Amino acid sequence: MAAGAALSPGHAVAAALAALILGTLAAVAWGAGGLSALTGWDWRAVWFTCWQALLSATLSAALAVPVARALARRRFAGRGVLVTLLGAPFLLPVIVAIMGLIAVFGRNGAINQALEAVGLPQVGIYGWQGVILAHVFFNLPLSVRLILQGWQDIPSERFRLAASLDFAPCDIFRHLERPMLRAVLPGVWLAVFLVCLTSFTVALALGGGPGATTVELAIYQAFRFDFDLGRAAALGLVQIALCVAALALARRIVVPAAFGAGMDAGPGV
Repeated sequence: MAAGAALSPGHAVAAALAALILGTLAAVAWGAGGLSALTGWDWRAVWFTCWQALLSATLSAALAVPVARALARRRFAGRGVLVTLLGAPFLLPVIVAIMGLIAVFGRNGAINQALEAVGLPQVGIYGWQGVILAHVFFNLPLSVRLILQGWQDIPSERFRLAASLDFAPCDIFRHLERPMLRAVLPGVWLAVFLVCLTSFTVALALGGGPGATTVELAIYQAFRFDFDLGRAAALGLVQIALCVAALALARRIVVPAAFGAGMDAGPGV
């Protein structure tokens, strides 16, 4: 049974794709000297990619928790429409959303005009702050939707039992909500981290320069402007290694909530 599962068509296709992608990148990178082809500027791009993805994912997940809790625990007019609109950033082309952010936070945007009117210094959107702002804008709604689904997966009987036992809000959080967040948040954080780790358009439009270049942008520059295939392949291997490391870390820290199935459905979206 185990041997049959190991030789299943899905495993075979996945192994073939991995060998094709990693083998091609490794061959090109090896011919160019491996990681020695990377310059100090490339390693700065790797460092910036890691810390901006870490900060963007952490901000998106942390800000999404109170929003998802409010949507899960409150009923109000327009709630369904609001939850549906959380998917709007994924429907917009990335460049359109970026132009919207520039219109609000750019040098001549509404925020800076208001700050100038009251005599305060303007805020800049170009650089690391713009990259993180755009990533949070795109990924906060995704985080809210995923965490909201986790809240709705808690059986309704648990909340009714907590109410019958006169649980305080802190008790509800400790016994019901914290185990759910412990199970859901690592996956949410990982999803956003991987999206930010492979960001290209956002970094191209709002980042750039030696201080705000991601690995994706460095690969593009190495291929498009320098035509250094070995360097581009080495950067690709580094990016794959970062994604695999993030997946391995998330797999180790995810703990199932183990609520079990409820007798009735939770509140609908």
